[in-house]
Amino acid sequence: MKKILLIAYAVMVILQSKAQQRGDIVSFDSLQFYNAADFGAEVQQIIGFPPSILGIEYDFKVYRVLYYTQDYHPDSLTIASALVTIPTNFPCSQLGLFSYGHGLTLKNDGVPSNNQSSNGYSLICKGIASNGFIGAAPDYIHMSQWSSPGPQAFIHARTEANCTVDLFRAIRQYCTQHNIQLSGQIFLSGYSQGGNGTVAAAKYMQEQYANEFNVAAACAGGGSYDLSGICADSLSSINRVTPERHSLPLVIRSLAVVYEDSLIAWNTGINRQNVIDTVFKAPYRTQMHALLDRTDPFGDNSFLDSIPARMIVDSLLFGFQTDPNHFFRRLLADNDIDDWSPQMPLVLYHSDVDIENPYQNAVNTLQLFQQNGAADVTLYTATGLTHPAAGQPHALYTLQFMKSKRVDCLSTSVNEVPKQTLSMEVYPNPTSNVINLKFNSGTAENTFSHIKIFNANLQMLMERNADDLISINVSNFPAGSYLIAAESNSGNKLFRLFTKQ
Repeated sequence: MKKILLIAYAVMVILQSKAQQRGDIVSFDSLQFYNAADFGAEVQQIIGFPPSILGIEYDFKVYRVLYYTQDYHPDSLTIASALVTIPTNFPCSQLGLFSYGHGLTLKNDGVPSNNQSSNGYSLICKGIASNGFIGAAPDYIHMSQWSSPGPQAFIHARTEANCTVDLFRAIRQYCTQHNIQLSGQIFLSGYSQGGNGTVAAAKYMQEQYANEFNVAAACAGGGSYDLSGICADSLSSINRVTPERHSLPLVIRSLAVVYEDSLIAWNTGINRQNVIDTVFKAPYRTQMHALLDRTDPFGDNSFLDSIPARMIVDSLLFGFQTDPNHFFRRLLADNDIDDWSPQMPLVLYHSDVDIENPYQNAVNTLQLFQQNGAADVTLYTATGLTHPAAGQPHALYTLQFMKSKRVDCLSTSVNEVPKQTLSMEVYPNPTSNVINLKFNSGTAENTFSHIKIFNANLQMLMERNADDLISINVSNFPAGSYLIAAESNSGNKLFRLFTKQ
């Protein structure tokens, strides 16, 4: 009998020791290898602009990763998926981890881990590796055919943040197993939903995981940070016309899924099964189930009202608009990420005409950050671009921003003697008439030879030779954001964005 008890105890200990933890790898599957030339050619074919604009320099491998992270409830785990890219010939011995969060997607095939050539977020993740970082593009929970089944948790701050946290943990496990050295620097970025996830991840890493993660920089594009205030007012406005008509139903459904226990405890009569039929009017609710089902191929949102708030049952809409303590506002408030003090360099990148996530949301968030004592937070305004149109220049901006914050053998650090000093000043920025460029090339070999200017659609507008100081008349350019690309005789490249008012 004693022997049987000992065996049973041993089995129990073994089973407990094998209990899965957040960040544990389920699989780390190699998908493909790219050399820089082939990837550059693919980028040019898909997007239509020179690969030098993306800073493509290094070969890399692409992986699909499955890993454990938190589910809706903090005490349960779920399997999430992601795309990971690792450079293979970066000259420095250590690599930084650089995440990029994707924007709203309804279906499995829209997430980065599908690795489709037409998927912009997959392309950005590959571009990150070609710039000498380990790229990490989380799909977020319950998205992709490889993840655990269930509805997605759109704009849920905790799971979005922890998807990135636990993905980094999985990558670190893999790197340890394969003798890949890491620098310890963490870079966070993303656009739209990914902008929200970026700020959430930065907040969680600073407040809960500061001993584990060193966030070198964050750049959040087009995100929603004051969800219970400005964003809630925008979602419930009967004047807001939007092509993203599915965003509001997705928000409401996600809140009902994640916070079902609270909705039941508050006697709202709403749960995850009936939320669509209870909150939305006929005939809209009929096809919403298929539209919001990530496994259903139906994806046409044209049957929805272009003013989404008009689809909500009148009594619920009135309560949401007039009651600051309405249960849906309380759930949104649980995901507010605007009232804290970032202690890392952080840029909020936002268009001033964004109707999906209003610009004032970013302005107010910046003010709160600064009032709370954040020393290095800025707002970059993309002028005159729609929410989707601002995504591409954000990807270019964030690549250059993160490279400027990277400390490795190619950069200047406290213990290094700089090999060269390369800089390009762009002023005044924003401008109405003239943009001035001032170069510091460092050595004769690095003298900048020519520049190109691209519009927000990355169409080249101008190409000319470079001097140490250039003044360019841009008075005839339409208001908006523009990219300047400068190249030296030795092949070094610098990129800057400027705004024409």
